[in-house]
Amino acid sequence: MKKLLNIVVVLCTAACAAGFWMVGGSQFLQLQAGPESLVPEETFEQAEGKYLSYEAACPVGSYVEEYYSGDPDRVRRTGYVVYDSVRRAFVYVVVSERNDGRLENLIWNLNLAVEMREGKDMSPYTAEGTLRKMDVEAAEHAAAALEESEIIEFYRSTEGEDAYRESYFSDEYGQVIVDMCDGLEGNPGQADWYCIEDGVVDGLEKGDIWVCVLAAGVSLLIAVVSLISVFTGGKKKKAVLPAASGSRMEGFFLWEKPWAEEWCEYNLRRGYRLACLSVVISLAVFVGIGVYLKMPVTKMTAFYVPLGVLFGEVVAAMFWYGQKGQSNVAKILKKHAKSIAKVLPSAEEQEAFAEDILNTGKEWEFRERTKEGMLWGTVGSRYWVALHWNGRVMLVDSEKLGKIETETVAGTVRSGKVRVSYQSYAVRFYYKSVPPKKSCDQWIGFDSKENQRQLVALARKRVGENVEYMML
Repeated sequence: MKKLLNIVVVLCTAACAAGFWMVGGSQFLQLQAGPESLVPEETFEQAEGKYLSYEAACPVGSYVEEYYSGDPDRVRRTGYVVYDSVRRAFVYVVVSERNDGRLENLIWNLNLAVEMREGKDMSPYTAEGTLRKMDVEAAEHAAAALEESEIIEFYRSTEGEDAYRESYFSDEYGQVIVDMCDGLEGNPGQADWYCIEDGVVDGLEKGDIWVCVLAAGVSLLIAVVSLISVFTGGKKKKAVLPAASGSRMEGFFLWEKPWAEEWCEYNLRRGYRLACLSVVISLAVFVGIGVYLKMPVTKMTAFYVPLGVLFGEVVAAMFWYGQKGQSNVAKILKKHAKSIAKVLPSAEEQEAFAEDILNTGKEWEFRERTKEGMLWGTVGSRYWVALHWNGRVMLVDSEKLGKIETETVAGTVRSGKVRVSYQSYAVRFYYKSVPPKKSCDQWIGFDSKENQRQLVALARKRVGENVEYMML
């Protein structure tokens, strides 16, 4: 069963790794290689499809490309019509609202008089993205933004006004505007428009590319680890028994080992279920967010789906390794050995304890397994022991016993903003002492009333009415 689960995990994670790499792998390689510079001799048509670094020096118009979902007054992306003086053509540069301030300042400064422009920062904005040809609808938006350009309108309004043109268009920046406007005279319009989306490589934003690659990398890592487990996890490792002072204690550890193995197998299966469930829930949550925000298919496949899988896989790995750390038979046995040694420090006492437990029949055994833990034990002729999954040992010496008390423990605990009710059933053991102790010497807790009654019934068979009973 474990091998089959590992094979399923290998196939699923390998498919995720391949899928996410297909979505963002080529863009990641371009991102790592870095953008190319657009050389002066190269036209936009020749550079189409390349990941470029372009200096936008002369923006003359803008158009709102996208608003934030659910907020029609907040702009998410803005497109700027930029004049390229080298190629004597326009290019459309799209930037996010985080970076549009630089281009807005350039447009503002280009509207100023020459002497006011001299003290302004006129350095171009560097956009990095893939140059692509715009479709007809997008090109119409860019052409409309160009027609509404205040810079061009102002230049045309100053025709015949030499003083104005001298004041506004006599420097190098003004000359670029003059050349641009003169080129537009009698021109029916630019035939082909090209666009650079800043921070977008071949249709994917840089953040989406990194999410895809990280999701592919984590999925591949999990696939490799699971594949190794397929070939190395078939044989069970022999648990090394704790060093004991005599053969009877070694026999005791062999006696409890099957119970420890049962708990570990159960815990690992639960770890698998929790891990798979965390991936499914995480994916559903992030896809649901994308659907609610009405994201396009490209954004869903390049961001929300891989992010959901990535988050789910990280949580799944935490679940799995947490459960695996609690499912080591050797560690459980060693913890039990230390706990027993604290209660029975001498080798003779430990040998007597082991002898008693090993000579006790199965009819004296009790156990309880829940989703969160497991305990198993037995009521010997003298020693009564309860062994917990986490290494705790409850050991009672019935020769010292004076009173047995049962209690139903109920209450509430705060979990975040809510209060959660709990209820457990305790059996408390008091040793004979003068004066009597207020607190018990040992206690065993159960989640089930039935298991509490079973232990009390076994205790009555052993000690009869030689001890005091108090049922609360």
